[in-house]
Amino acid sequence: MKSELTGNEIATLANYRFAVSEPEKEVQIDFTPFTDEATMGVYLERFNEGLNAPDAKTAASVFMKRHAFLAVLYLYSMTAFNKRLDVSPGNIILADSIKDGLWLPEFYLKSKNTDVCPDGHRDTWRTEAVRHLFMDNLSPVIDAISKSARISKLILWENVAVYMFWLYEKILSETDDPDVKIRAAEDFSFLVESAPGKLFGKYHKNPITRFYREPVYQEETDSFIRIRKTCCYSYRLKEKGSYCKTCPRTCG
Repeated sequence: MKSELTGNEIATLANYRFAVSEPEKEVQIDFTPFTDEATMGVYLERFNEGLNAPDAKTAASVFMKRHAFLAVLYLYSMTAFNKRLDVSPGNIILADSIKDGLWLPEFYLKSKNTDVCPDGHRDTWRTEAVRHLFMDNLSPVIDAISKSARISKLILWENVAVYMFWLYEKILSETDDPDVKIRAAEDFSFLVESAPGKLFGKYHKNPITRFYREPVYQEETDSFIRIRKTCCYSYRLKEKGSYCKTCPRTCG
């Protein structure tokens, strides 16, 4: 069954960089070229200059960290609303924005028509929803970025994984809706443990699973932290070279 997003749903997704209205023409970026190695390389060069990044790998990693928010708003809709958004590259327009050295794009969907989960068939529906997000969007983008910037796919996948963990462990787990809380636990378990690699692209194993491990206590921050396995290079954008609190370069 097809259904448009409601006004309340759109307002909720706006908290996760979902563009409520079509961006002004001068800041629109067609998303389709981001799945092609050559055109992605050209864009990364332009993005690198605007970001003032020291090298292509840093720009590529930061780009993927921002693009990971598409996964956040998509999975939020899948779990909280039981609605699958259309995130085919041709349906997306980016609203370009660099503020104070940070690239914070928003995602505008030309069609806000969604596929609603049918009663009694959620497992099958969820499998297709996960496949659409990763096979039709994230995996081709990661391939294009990795090839054009010569950056490890492990870094790019962990950039996505970190935001997925945040969504399910910090946002959806604290909802007051008991049904959503149950779905969130089930969906998160599927994404990090059960989903086969083929749903994420040309993978034999789930590329998210390797990054999921129990947080460890850090005395410096008096908190439990899940230390990254890869460095995202964000420290290279900062004058003093400060690191993320989860960076493997500083956490031992």
